[in-house]
Amino acid sequence: MSRLIVVSNRVSMPSPDGAQGGLAVALQAALRESGGLWFGWSGREVEEFTGSVNFEEIDGVRSAVVDLEAQDVEEYYNGFANRTLWPLFHYRIDIAKYNRSFGEGYERVNRRFAEPLHVMIEPDDVVWINDYHLIPMAMLLRDRGVRNRIGFFLHTPWPPTRLLVSLPYHERLVRSMFFYDVIGFQTEEWLESFRHYC
Repeated sequence: MSRLIVVSNRVSMPSPDGAQGGLAVALQAALRESGGLWFGWSGREVEEFTGSVNFEEIDGVRSAVVDLEAQDVEEYYNGFANRTLWPLFHYRIDIAKYNRSFGEGYERVNRRFAEPLHVMIEPDDVVWINDYHLIPMAMLLRDRGVRNRIGFFLHTPWPPTRLLVSLPYHERLVRSMFFYDVIGFQTEEWLESFRHYC
């Protein structure tokens, strides 16, 4: 039986008080049923990135997390993901910030996730990558020999082409999406925006 491997920026394990969002609750149920694994950032910062993975199991949900350096958090998470992509994807080009180090940090952290993740994926596993933080992940996993089915879901809008082309290296970012077997968008409008760009 195939497992579900969920990959997201942060991992949200079951909480004793039950205070969690709907996506986390749904994912936990699917992971319990498939005997799957939830992989992502722990939310903790370390002085130096080691690539070591911390495993945990709570209430039948197994997780694997890595810690990131402060520079990773600043460039990848606070920078490219939340000051560049998030505003751009929400049509707020007026507040989007681009800095070369943001882009470098984004690519570096995606590689840092892909390296330990690819060895955890078993031949029959189905991999589901979540959101704009991890757009290049399928390409990076394919580069490391992963041939499993890999899906991607974007939990934000997809911007119109006229906005997306303002992003340096927009072609490289979108081309990395072609390594997924399936891509999900929340609305037909956002799917059409993606098709229009392509």
